[in-house]
Amino acid sequence: MDRLVIRSLLLILLGSTACMAQQNTVRVGVAIMENYAGRSVPGIVERDRLVKAINQLKPDKKTHLKVEAIPLNGSNSDDLGDEAKQKNCQYVVYTRLTELRSQQDPYQHQAGAIETNPNSQWSSQNPSLQQQDPEYRATVNYKLVEVSSNSAVSGAPFSTQQNGNEIDTVSQIMDRIALQVADQIKKGTPAMRE
Repeated sequence: MDRLVIRSLLLILLGSTACMAQQNTVRVGVAIMENYAGRSVPGIVERDRLVKAINQLKPDKKTHLKVEAIPLNGSNSDDLGDEAKQKNCQYVVYTRLTELRSQQDPYQHQAGAIETNPNSQWSSQNPSLQQQDPEYRATVNYKLVEVSSNSAVSGAPFSTQQNGNEIDTVSQIMDRIALQVADQIKKGTPAMRE
């Protein structure tokens, strides 16, 4: 009989813990990335990368708040207002690729951009390696919008430069944006007011 009581209490405890975990989850819709750069990077691929990066983040240790990302099927607020509400999203994050260039393309510095690879330099020591593994520079702007109040926080653009391909270069920035979005949401609603 003691085992039955212990099992019952354990089930109740686990059930209440699961309910508490669900109550501490904030849903953020992720819009398809808009591409304003001269190169072709699929916005859906980068949206999915951002969703994956956010969902891989662990809950906050102090508040136990978990940010859950939901993919949305549009790229701007006109397309997404109803969908975000239907999917119970408290926030929506919008991203815009504003720069994506190789070493041969003209430089387009964006003031206030957060450099994720600031000491990187274009490789000119071995031109044959450069053609096999070119360097790309990318900049992505993002905006986090609270659905209920339509208030927005626009963070500084993120920029990086790395060897590889165009999609991986932009994906590295999406990983950084995921951290920033989760951090802003965990800080709470007062930080979202403008």
